[in-house]
Amino acid sequence: MKKLRPILGISLIVQSITFFVLFLINLEKKKNLAKTFAAFSALGGVAGTALLVAEFRERRKLKAAEEEDYYDEFLDDFDDLDISEDDILCSFEGASEE
Repeated sequence: MKKLRPILGISLIVQSITFFVLFLINLEKKKNLAKTFAAFSALGGVAGTALLVAEFRERRKLKAAEEEDYYDEFLDDFDDLDISEDDILCSFEGASEE
C-alpha cells in the first residue's frame, strides 16, 4: 500500500482535472451532466490531495525518526566512556601575560 498511495493520489488528481474539463464542455448544453462531472471532479481532487498529503507526512515522520536514531546512536558512543571530573585537566594558572 505504501507505493500505491502516491500513484493513486496522482491518478485521482489527473482524473479530477479531466472531469473538470468535461464539466466546462457540458456546462452550456447539459446542466445535469455538468453538475455530475463537477461533483466527481471535486471528490477526486480532495481524495487525491488527501492521499498525497498523507504520504508526504509519513515520509517526513520516517525521515525525522531516522535522523533521531542516528543522533541517539552517536550519543550512545559517548555514554560508554568512563570519564570523571578528575580526568579533565584544565589549568590556566601557568599562562604568562605578555
